[in-house]
Amino acid sequence: MKKVIGILDFIENIIISLCAALLCGIIAIIMYQIFARAVSISTSGTEELARYCYVLFVFLLWPIAANRGQDLRITVCFDLLGRRLRTILMGIFNLFMAGFSVMFCYSIYLNIQNSIKNQTVLPSNVWLQLSLIQMIVLAGLVLTLMANLVRALRLFAGEAQVYTQKEENEREMASEALKIASETKGGDGS
Repeated sequence: MKKVIGILDFIENIIISLCAALLCGIIAIIMYQIFARAVSISTSGTEELARYCYVLFVFLLWPIAANRGQDLRITVCFDLLGRRLRTILMGIFNLFMAGFSVMFCYSIYLNIQNSIKNQTVLPSNVWLQLSLIQMIVLAGLVLTLMANLVRALRLFAGEAQVYTQKEENEREMASEALKIASETKGGDGS
């Protein structure tokens, strides 16, 4: 089981690196657009390319956030609840998000069929088939579906917990204190 988790962590790290590259690409495209407008150069398709990089960024990173329990939530309200109720609500939320992913997967699947049938390309980037972008989004949604189901099962089985913001902060501080302590012990030659 630890070997499988290690492989999944490795894949997640690759996806996170890819998303960082996409984010850098978006920044580069926007900077190019600013420069091109300043010197009156036409930039056909760059805005659309930045938009699709952002779509890929979101749909590739969403499953990782869901699997790690880093979904968005209103912590002010959520932190007032007891641990058990927080866990149940987050499990229900993950099941709800899995259902949403199923509906979205079906919709994007129909769109892919349509795009392939009509040979749809992006309006200003005629070299890029729309179905390729949609297939990556579909893969991200399938991974999100699986991540949400796994997270819900882990929450209901008691293998995962939902921490309050205060508990998260304390865990991070304790982890950093251990890291600093181990670094100082290693630095003293002890």
